[in-house]
Amino acid sequence: MVKGIYTAANGLDARMKNLEIVANNLANLNTTGYKRQVPFSEVLSQAGNVQVQQMTDFREGNFYQTSNPLDLAISGNAFFVVQTQNGPVLTRNGNFQISTDGFLVDQAGNKVMGSNGAINLNSLLLNKKNTISISNSGEIKMGNIVVDKLMIGELNDPQEAGRTTGVDFSVENSGFRIAPENQYQIKQGYLEESNVNAIKEMEDMIQINNEYTSSSKMITYLDKSLDEANQIGKV
Repeated sequence: MVKGIYTAANGLDARMKNLEIVANNLANLNTTGYKRQVPFSEVLSQAGNVQVQQMTDFREGNFYQTSNPLDLAISGNAFFVVQTQNGPVLTRNGNFQISTDGFLVDQAGNKVMGSNGAINLNSLLLNKKNTISISNSGEIKMGNIVVDKLMIGELNDPQEAGRTTGVDFSVENSGFRIAPENQYQIKQGYLEESNVNAIKEMEDMIQINNEYTSSSKMITYLDKSLDEANQIGKV
């Protein structure tokens, strides 16, 4: 009976974590490039404890047009590579801008990486007639001059990659490789929406709440039964 209470309590903990994941997905419904976290799948270990395994849904979100030449989206299983203070991260958020010193950066000021390192457009920005064009393969031009080519990566093991923020993935554990050009296509003037489906998340939340309620009732029932057994033992 005590083991039953322990198992049910572990189930409550797992479902609380599931609720946190669903809530986080809903909070990022409108976050550019966000990849949905899949609620924990429960796995019974050899010791009989409930373990949880976190998964990420890497399916592509819808694209929407912004007409901003620095907004980029990737079609395919690939990521932009951005250099942070803690090393490179991979992201699907292509909402970029140009820093005061001419570097192509993300919204946090981290430099976007190209084939030649951090991409810098400073030497060509003085010519107002130059327009920025980025090809499907990621080649960047200012006017007719080729500046660099976007470094596009793919994760060696997507499910081993840790999230550094809501949309960025650390490559410390999984590592990454340069994605072949035939595996992706860059879309200039577009951004990728979150791949979260609000209806699906609400359905998951209702189901998890029901499971949580059932586990809670089971604990109450077992606790009451254990108390009654103890009372009988005292007679």
